[in-house]
Order: sequence, then structure tokens, then C-alpha cells
Amino acid sequence: MDVSVDSEKNGFDILRYVAAVSVMLLHYSGYAMILSDQAMGVMNVFRRTALLFPGVVILFTISGFLVSASYERAKTRREFFRRRFLRIYPELWICTLVNLTVVCVLVPDRLDRSMIVWLATQIFGIANTPACLKTFATGSINGVLWTVFTEVQLYFLLGAAYSFLQKRKSGSWTALLAALAALNLTCGKLAQGADGIAAKLIERSFLPYALWFFIGVFCYQKRQRMLPMLKKAFVPLLLVYFISGSLIGELPGYYTNIATSVCLPFIVIGGGYFLPKIRLKADLSYGMFLYHWIILNIIVWFDLMNRQVWYQTLILFAAATLVAAEASRRLNRLCSRLYSKNERIVKN
Repeated sequence: MDVSVDSEKNGFDILRYVAAVSVMLLHYSGYAMILSDQAMGVMNVFRRTALLFPGVVILFTISGFLVSASYERAKTRREFFRRRFLRIYPELWICTLVNLTVVCVLVPDRLDRSMIVWLATQIFGIANTPACLKTFATGSINGVLWTVFTEVQLYFLLGAAYSFLQKRKSGSWTALLAALAALNLTCGKLAQGADGIAAKLIERSFLPYALWFFIGVFCYQKRQRMLPMLKKAFVPLLLVYFISGSLIGELPGYYTNIATSVCLPFIVIGGGYFLPKIRLKADLSYGMFLYHWIILNIIVWFDLMNRQVWYQTLILFAAATLVAAEASRRLNRLCSRLYSKNERIVKN
């Protein structure tokens, strides 16, 4: 099977939006159920659905698959890391400036020197809420950024190990994925009894989430055999997963139960080749991921979940997130063009 066909003719653009919406609904419904009595049944359905199909699992799986393709297309390892850097950090820095502007407008009297530490951590994508904003809105200045730094760790790990992994046969891959599943379970067990700092260290490391990412890498490296099989099995696997998810009780695992951690990534890869091969010109999923928490903070700060009818606030949440994501994407493209233009001028 041609590598270019694998990387281009798929429905992952659709699934990225599914993942972003899942993350948004998980966070919105969680705070809506705490802060408001409106539409509790609807919010519970949103939350249960988002937990059954966790967006972070979907995003990490797709990332492992597509970043593997990106690594093979790159002429050098340095070029691979440069592309990953440009994909993640410029838009993250724009988001940081937007977030800083928001808190400066809403709560300027609360800001202190802890904001300097916060800005320093944002340069690298390390999640951190300054002490002065612990009681602002949700209590987290951007509660999803832990995934960004985790993703960066996985990029470095992949860059270091990809050539080695290419030589592994299916038996070695099975052992590796089994070890990563055991690592996920171990992190879940350790996190239960860990204190604040230890729990945060587990949360911010790649260890609990590597299983999802490397299932994506495995499916790419073994794509000639895996993709036809997963595409054909997508519908029955999805039905079994949905039914079992409704019937099975609590299972151990970190972030989500181990059954979801093992099964959903394979369903996602199969879905990518079962769904229509639609390529979207503009990808707002990363921006949706970055900005929805900022919008949620504004909504919580102004108590809009109680001041407005529930669906009006939900529409506002979705629309404002999309607008922010599109504005950020355009600004990022403009900055990239200016950077490329200046680079050419310097070389000449």
C-alpha cells in the first residue's frame, strides 16, 4: 500500500473535530452540572458520551499515526522536529497572549509576580495556573494544556525510537503495547494514593498516555495489514464497544478505563479509513482545543450558565470557541508568512 495514500486518503480530519467536540463537551458539562440546575439530563448525556469516547484518547491515537507518516516524509530528524515545533508552539504562544489579555481585563487587581512564572512555563507548554488565579472562574487558567507538553514528550520519544521500532516484528510490538497497558494501569494505581505533587508529576508525564499514541504508531508501521482489517471491522467493533461500555462496570486504568485505552485507539484508526475521505482546508481542531477553556472561564466568571437559558450558553460557548480558533489560525498563518519572508530576505 502506498504511503502517500495512507496519509492522505482518510477521514482523520473529521475525527479530529469529533475529538475536539468531545473534550469541549466533557469540560462544559462537568462545570454546568456543578454550577447550574438547568438541563441536568442533557448535560449528563453529554458527559457520559464524552467519557465513552474521550477526545484525548482519540487525539493521541491520531497523532501517533499521522506523526509517524510525518517522520517518514521528513528528510532529516531535525526537519521532523522543526515541523512539530511549528505545528504546536506558535499558536500556543498566541493563545497565551490572548489568555493574558483576558485576565488583565477581567481581574487586573488579582495579578501579581506569579504571572511571570506562568508566562515562563507557557513558552514550553507546561500547564500551570498562577497562585493569584486559583480562585478565578474554574480555578484553572487553561485546564487542557497538560496534553500539549505530554504530546511534545511523545514527539521526542518517537524521534529517538522510530528507526528502532521500524525493525520490530509484530511479536515485539505486542509485548511493547502490553507493557504500555501495564504502565497505564500502574499509573492509575499510583495516582490513587499519591499526594498533590506526585499526582501532578504522573499527570504531566507521557507514561500513562503512551499506550494510545503508540497504538497509532503501530497501526501506521503495520498499515498494509492493519488498515484493511480495521476498516472492515470498524462497524462491528464500534457496536461491541458501545454496548460493552454501557454494560461493563468500573475497570481500572489511568484517565479512562483500560478497556477504552486498548480498544478505542484501534476503532479510531479503523474509523479513519471507514469514514468519507474528506480533507478540510482549515483545521480548527487544535484551536478549539486551546481556546475552549478560556471561553469556559469567561462563561463561569459571568455566571452565564445561570443567567441564560442553557442552550443559549452552550451555543455561545461553541460559537466563541470556533471564532477564537479561526482568528488564531489566521494570525498564525500571517506570522508564518512574515517569518518565511524575513528568512528569505536574510538568506539573500
